[in-house]
Amino acid sequence: MSKLYDNLNEQMNFELESAYTYATMSAYLNYMNMKGMAHFMDGQAKEEIEHASKIKNFLQTTGYKIKYRPLDPGDGKFASIEEVFKRALAHEKIITAHIDDLIKEARAEGDQRVLNLLAWFVDEQIEEEDIFSVLVERLERINGQWNGLYILDNELAAR
Repeated sequence: MSKLYDNLNEQMNFELESAYTYATMSAYLNYMNMKGMAHFMDGQAKEEIEHASKIKNFLQTTGYKIKYRPLDPGDGKFASIEEVFKRALAHEKIITAHIDDLIKEARAEGDQRVLNLLAWFVDEQIEEEDIFSVLVERLERINGQWNGLYILDNELAAR
């Protein structure tokens, strides 16, 4: 298998690491008694595991031997609720950059199967960045005011 498939395997690992990153965010939000926000981040963690599974299934179906690596979700320390969501948005932008790099590599190798797989991820990343951009904007407007944080927490509990 090519370096492209090794890089896809690394993306699978990064998606799993992303799940753990969101789990640390959920734990912090839960500690802050923002149960709705914690619920939202738990959902994000589950999505990242699904993304990793999608890549893993593709790799295994094409005969690639999966390799796992240790995951580093960070220290789970955050200065504020707003920082959690800003870091989540920045993280999603990193994921998007990784997907873009994989697409360039797949195009260079002419691997249509990988391009087909990655097309789904492009659409997913547009959605993820939009969701977090809106949440960050709302949190900036809330400006740490607890009444606004509780309203947003209640909204995110329903997702």
